[in-house]
Amino acid sequence: MNCSVCGTLVPDGSAVCPNCGANLIQYQQPVNPQGVQQPYGQPQQGGFAPQQPYGQPQQGGFAPQQPYGQPQQGGFAPQQPYGQPQQGGFAPQQPYGQPQGYGQPMGGFRQPAYGMASGAGRFGASPVGGGFTVAKILQLVGAALLFLSPFFHWLAGKIDGDKEGVNLFKLASEDDGIDKGVFVFFAIVILLCGIFLLFLEVTDFIPSMYSVKQKIVNIPFIELGVLAIALLFILLAFFNGDLMDVIKSGKKIIKNWYDGKGYMNHGFGPILAYLGVICAAVPRVFRLIGKGHILDK
Repeated sequence: MNCSVCGTLVPDGSAVCPNCGANLIQYQQPVNPQGVQQPYGQPQQGGFAPQQPYGQPQQGGFAPQQPYGQPQQGGFAPQQPYGQPQQGGFAPQQPYGQPQGYGQPMGGFRQPAYGMASGAGRFGASPVGGGFTVAKILQLVGAALLFLSPFFHWLAGKIDGDKEGVNLFKLASEDDGIDKGVFVFFAIVILLCGIFLLFLEVTDFIPSMYSVKQKIVNIPFIELGVLAIALLFILLAFFNGDLMDVIKSGKKIIKNWYDGKGYMNHGFGPILAYLGVICAAVPRVFRLIGKGHILDK
């Protein structure tokens, strides 16, 4: 090295110039001692360099902090605003109350509340959960009418102004030549069908029962099968030979003896039974043929 004062060549590392006596230490560049750790992520340039913000590109100096949620170049992926989609990372946090890819949002009138059964629509099956849709109202009314029908008159008459009527249970206790026991059996089967259908509708308002209904409606044609059984026993009760003979003889008696002042018929019970089957079956048949969206709304 050369002396910075007189220019004399002196050995490297000399503290004093042998020619002029100048102090050479003050003119030497600071040397980074061996083993001194440079700040994290900085280039070695013979001196200290500022600490880069975590995750920022190394540009030899300070870099501004990126605004929250903005993309960074050369560093970690930015923090996404809450509820926004992320690109190349984890799925975004859905805003509270929004659908999560399964089920439906909570709704009110005519809106599904807790999603649909996985088999809803297959084999005419009813949805699990949901609000009061047109289909739901029809099915609920149909089940109720079917349940109530055995308690209304299946044999009604009016003779000289006096009305009489008997339901299926009373028909079984009449001593007028009618086959008594069979009407109790008809009534019990129709009642059980109505109870089953009512159970399916009531469970939609009890979230803890959803899993039970889910298993039931996934049985192929279970609901339409129950309706078919109910209709079969309604027809058996309606066209029972002994009951038809009583109605025909009653009409003949009225015509001959009371000059048209009375009547004899099946009563109001069968009407409720037929209406119940129709109301309960229509939404299920629509779903079976792929038109369920017409009423399930």
